Amino acid sequence: MATPFFNEKFTFTNPDGSTFEVVGSGNQFYAHFETEDGYTVVKDPDTGYYKYAQLSDDQHQLIPTAKTVGEVDPKSLGLQKHLKVKKEDAKRMAESSSMAQGPQPRWKTRRAERKAALAQQRAALGPQAAAVAAPTVGNYVGLCILIEFPDVPQTISRQEVTNFCNQTGYSGFGNNGSVKDYFFDNSKGKLTYTNVVTEYYTAQHNRSYYTDPSVSFGSRARELITEALDHLVAQGFNFSQLTADGSNFIYALNVFYAGPRVNNWSEGLWPHQWVLSSPYNVAGGKKFNDYQITNMGSSLTLRTFCHENGHMICNFADLYDYGGESAGVGHFCLMCYGGNNTNPVQIGAYMKNEAGWASSLNTISPGVTATLDAAKNDFYIHSKNADEYFIVENRQKTGRDTHLPDAGLAIWHVDEQGSNSNEQMTAAQHYECSIEQADNNFDLEGNANAGDANDLFSAPGNTEFSDTTSPNSKWWDGSNSDLKITNISNSGPVMTFQAQGVAGWVYGKDVRYVSGDAHTKWAHAIIQDFSGWRRIAPTSTDGITNVLTILKTAAAKNKKVNVNFGADGMIYGVYMS
Repeated sequence: MATPFFNEKFTFTNPDGSTFEVVGSGNQFYAHFETEDGYTVVKDPDTGYYKYAQLSDDQHQLIPTAKTVGEVDPKSLGLQKHLKVKKEDAKRMAESSSMAQGPQPRWKTRRAERKAALAQQRAALGPQAAAVAAPTVGNYVGLCILIEFPDVPQTISRQEVTNFCNQTGYSGFGNNGSVKDYFFDNSKGKLTYTNVVTEYYTAQHNRSYYTDPSVSFGSRARELITEALDHLVAQGFNFSQLTADGSNFIYALNVFYAGPRVNNWSEGLWPHQWVLSSPYNVAGGKKFNDYQITNMGSSLTLRTFCHENGHMICNFADLYDYGGESAGVGHFCLMCYGGNNTNPVQIGAYMKNEAGWASSLNTISPGVTATLDAAKNDFYIHSKNADEYFIVENRQKTGRDTHLPDAGLAIWHVDEQGSNSNEQMTAAQHYECSIEQADNNFDLEGNANAGDANDLFSAPGNTEFSDTTSPNSKWWDGSNSDLKITNISNSGPVMTFQAQGVAGWVYGKDVRYVSGDAHTKWAHAIIQDFSGWRRIAPTSTDGITNVLTILKTAAAKNKKVNVNFGADGMIYGVYMS
């Protein structure tokens, strides 16, 4: 599976054709497998057989015993159940895998470029200016290549795949809509993503050639994809209809091949997302680089396809732990475990906002009573700087979020310089995006589960989040964020909370409206990124007359102002930038 998996069952095959069942957790970089009764297994590199595992003498890796899985009762070997390497060793092996060490996908380059542009804009406009740079909006067109083998013909028609990718309201194989529907719904209509689905290409060799486990993982997949692209070029395929980035790299290359998955993990055509050996050039100066490939089996499902296109189309990062030592953000986001195969959960607020899909983005400011509609991309944000911030949304177990572990207020802690392979929760090592778990157990970081029914905030049990609660709203360096959310409502389609105690100067804001005059002590203004009318304090240090004069002048001349908010939400000072 190209997407991460957590306690999923697989059937593995040994070289003699014998099969056995395993339960695995991992991803395309690192994975851990056990028999159904809990004994760890590893592949013997010399024989190709899966054998019961033991720790090496230095305790840093799992090595095979002499016994093949199923050959003896593992109890007789005196082995420990659920045997694993240390977390740091798992991370090291994930980082040293061929895919992690290979060429960088184009989407990662675009992501780095977007982050750099966002950092510049936030420096000029403030931390809340997220998703201004290169948002993923409008119409995008990817390519979906269908492949069959001389000995494994197609069983799912091209029209069915076209409907799966593009049809509004698609319900085939139990899916909740099409791929287009998924991204359209998540973006609230801002992204329309479709695929051109090709006729089936018949590979030059039988399937076993491409699934040969003795050939380095990914090599035969890239060979197969190159064959199919060569065929399209020879047939005069119109590549101009595909969407490319500013450097002419086509965003999305999806490949479906006929038949079931027959390889064991990290072999042959095991589903994965990677890059071609070198960019593949086509007419018009366009080129392919990133791809994802998966088997079709007897059905089509959304989760893996949408996850991989989250990378290729939207430049979304993985929010799971490559070393498998923790559960990342679990089933709370598509870019981690993603919930159900046919009805994956939504993308979390962090990446929706980054993509430019926010319906509203408001700063959490003192005195605000915030309203969050789960049917909209309504987000509230509290920022330390361009990289670190909290972003809040309402998630409910309905529609696309039916398979969430919990419902309520989701409070995300983001540090764009972090990594979801770092579960240590220290100033130096922590997630890029973590979910503040209301029960304070941090089961996701501890790899105890992929999310549970006590992780989101709602009344009556979890109504406050601040520097002094557990969990708390401190920044990763341990300093107070001064974020205090109180009176969180009952979980429901529309939720509310109140913000207190966030006070101080904010800079470079537009004045939207001003009411009142110099002869009244009842005057208000609406300031950019701060929801609602904010009262100008009758005791403001600048005096009512000066405050109103500055605000009205700024609004009339489209100039920006710096504003001093009190903990009560009122304006206590203002001057033009």
